[in-house]
Amino acid sequence: MLRISLNEEAQADADSAIDWYISEGAFIAADDFINEIERALDLLKQFPALGGGGTHKVRSFPLHGFPYSLIYRVQGDIVRVIAVAHHSRRPAYWAERH
Repeated sequence: MLRISLNEEAQADADSAIDWYISEGAFIAADDFINEIERALDLLKQFPALGGGGTHKVRSFPLHGFPYSLIYRVQGDIVRVIAVAHHSRRPAYWAERH
């Protein structure tokens, strides 16, 4: 089975989203967001090709119920998440991440 790795920027993306939900008083949504990321990571660990292919040699896996996608690369036996990207952010802002 593959391993999951989030780079620092991806973790910061997720933390920022969680902080926003909490600042809006949406505590259940914050918990649901965390659970959805965990569910998506478990799926990608088992089935790394689930996410759609794209430019910059990355794959994108949308989070169910949230306007975010996990942007990742499969590198050997590691699924490397490089961004937790909000759908309304500038496209490919994460392109230089590793």
